[in-house]
Amino acid sequence: MKKGVLYLIPGLGESTRLKSYQSVIKQAKQFGLIVVPVNIKWQDNKTMDNFVSQVDAKIPDHITNDYILGFSFGAYISAILSDKKQAKGYIFCSLSPYFKDDLKFIPVQSKKYFGLKMMNSFKKYSFPKKITGKVWFLIGSQEWPLAINRTKEYAKSLSGNSTIKIVSDAGHDLSNTKYLQKIGGILKKL
Repeated sequence: MKKGVLYLIPGLGESTRLKSYQSVIKQAKQFGLIVVPVNIKWQDNKTMDNFVSQVDAKIPDHITNDYILGFSFGAYISAILSDKKQAKGYIFCSLSPYFKDDLKFIPVQSKKYFGLKMMNSFKKYSFPKKITGKVWFLIGSQEWPLAINRTKEYAKSLSGNSTIKIVSDAGHDLSNTKYLQKIGGILKKL
C-alpha cells in the first residue's frame, strides 16, 4: 500500500540525479512512498525568489497527505512554501540559515560569495512561525556552527511540532552514510 508522495528538493547547484538523492529515492520507494523529484534550474536568475517560484510551480498546494524533503537550500525553500503547501510532514536536512533574521550572523565571505542580488532576495523570507504538519530537522554535528544553532532555534520555535536529530560525524553532506540512515529511519515511520 502506498503511503503518499515524497517531494524531494535538492540543495543549491545539485540535482536529484546525484547518488545521494538516488539513495533517498530508493529508501522512500522501499517504504511505500511515491517520489517526485523537484529539480531547480539553479543557473537561471540566481535569486531565492526565482528558486522558490520554480518549486512552487512543481508542487501542488494543500498536499495534506504528502511529504516534502529538502536538503540545504531545498529545505529553506520547503520552509518558505510550507504555509502554502500544507504538507503532512517536512524533513529539513541541513537547513540553510539565510532567513531574514539570520542575515546579521552571515560572515562577509558568504555575502561576497552569493552577491548583493542574492543576499537582497534573502531579506524577503523569515522562518515560518507555524508549520502545519510534522517537522523533522536533521543537521550534521560537524556543520557550520551557525547552521546548527539556528536549526535548534527553528525547531524550538515550533513548540512540540518538531523533532531535531543531530547526525554524528556528519557535515553538510547528504551522502554521509549516517545521514542517509537517519533519513531512512524517518521515511520508515511515515
